[in-house]
Amino acid sequence: MGKRWKLVSMLLAAVGMAACLTSCTQADAAKAASMIHAYLPTVSGLANDAAGIAEGLDPAAAATLQAVNSKVQADLQVVETVSGAYAAAPSSSAWTSLGAAVDALVSDADQGLLTVLAIKNPTSQAQAKAALSAVDAAVHVLDGYLLTARTPVEVQAAATQRTVKVQSVVRYWSPKDWQRVEQAFNAPGDVLYAAEMRAGF
Repeated sequence: MGKRWKLVSMLLAAVGMAACLTSCTQADAAKAASMIHAYLPTVSGLANDAAGIAEGLDPAAAATLQAVNSKVQADLQVVETVSGAYAAAPSSSAWTSLGAAVDALVSDADQGLLTVLAIKNPTSQAQAKAALSAVDAAVHVLDGYLLTARTPVEVQAAATQRTVKVQSVVRYWSPKDWQRVEQAFNAPGDVLYAAEMRAGF
């Protein structure tokens, strides 16, 4: 996918960031919050699948997967609450809360995926990686929705705070994970990757 990434590296404007450079409105933010809220059941379903997979792993691997997945599930509950709150009563404070919640979710999902790669049992590691990569890709769909309504200052602040860069995790996404991203945006999954790379993530 490296060649395709180079071809789409200039497509950040097409994903919505350019709109926020000139005319990002509360309507844009409300749409993003609505899309995030609507996609949450998909992400939660994948996290539930990961919890089920953990039950069949060796004890050490199961504990690792359960720990990182539980953190993601807790973050998802927060995102559900704040995205619903913003949709019901848009405000700058509610938007800030939604941004912080999604940032925390992305960071925990990214770090969780890297954590399960340290599982020593090869079979358990493969299963845990497959489960968490699916969750992580879906979480980045939520992040992509948020990017369409964030201002450049908000994007810069979020990128600075994240300790895991997107290129560190996308290499572990499966073709099915990429397909999920493509279906969500009705565009090549590489576009989301390029957008986040250009934004400094």
